[in-house]
Amino acid sequence: MNYTSILKKCVTLYCYKTLDCNHMRKSLLLIFFALLFLGCNDGDIIVTNFDFQDAQLQQCGDTTNSVFFKINPQVNESISLNIPTTQELFIESGTQSFILSSTASIVNYRGFDDSISSTYFCNPVPPSSPGVILEYIGTSGVARLISDTTVDDFDGIDFVSSDDLFQEGFGDFDGDGIPNYYDFDDDGDNVLTSQEIGDDPSNPRDTDLDGMPDYLDTDDDNDGILTINEDIDQNLNPANDIATPGGLPNYLDPDTTISVVIENYREHLYNRTSDGTIIIDNLVLVSSDAQITIETLSLGVIEQIRNETITLTPEF
Repeated sequence: MNYTSILKKCVTLYCYKTLDCNHMRKSLLLIFFALLFLGCNDGDIIVTNFDFQDAQLQQCGDTTNSVFFKINPQVNESISLNIPTTQELFIESGTQSFILSSTASIVNYRGFDDSISSTYFCNPVPPSSPGVILEYIGTSGVARLISDTTVDDFDGIDFVSSDDLFQEGFGDFDGDGIPNYYDFDDDGDNVLTSQEIGDDPSNPRDTDLDGMPDYLDTDDDNDGILTINEDIDQNLNPANDIATPGGLPNYLDPDTTISVVIENYREHLYNRTSDGTIIIDNLVLVSSDAQITIETLSLGVIEQIRNETITLTPEF
């Protein structure tokens, strides 16, 4: 029998602070030899090492039912966390906590009679093979889902941790509800910041030389017509309206003052990327005749658990 991969039925095992598998193995061997002389009348000895440190944290499911899992192929065991929720996960930096139980958010440890793969968890109905020979279910504890999220409008301007309206930070220069650092049109004139910034973001373009860079100037050529209203074809993109063949776009040409009234913003885009870390505190796992308590179990990190392009149209 492999005593490094099976949990003793006749003992309740406790791990404190962090899961120390080497210490656990030594402790289990000492307990085993003591029990060898005293005798254990509760059937076969079952041991698990809970050695998932080198296993990759993986995820399946959708926005309302996520399953996170790790597989130890050396001894055909797995640990999984199922979170049924209507919350969006990992959409902003911070921590989301879920109370564990045997009926809601569930931690499940299983030992199998053969090797398993991610398809075991990613199928809507788990396959009948391999067979489960050992199972522990989490009856209590708290799962912490920690997100490190970044958003980017790809305008070439570095983020600044500031509320200053003129900085690429938390301020909202055009008042459209999107902070500057992920607003791809900072001044709300329907010309992208990445187009207005010029070739050198550290020295942004200032067409009318009024001291206000184009990407923060609502009248870029200082002709008295707002840039947003120099959109003659009304396609919400003043950059492609050119009255003089071969000349500048109207919004950069002070000699062209044709205007229309535009009262809509164009659709905005930005990218959101999140790295997710999962930690379980005060986990209690039980089977029919044994219990394991783990004070802190780090399941690991999934890099770019979210990587998506967000589209929205601000209200004018």
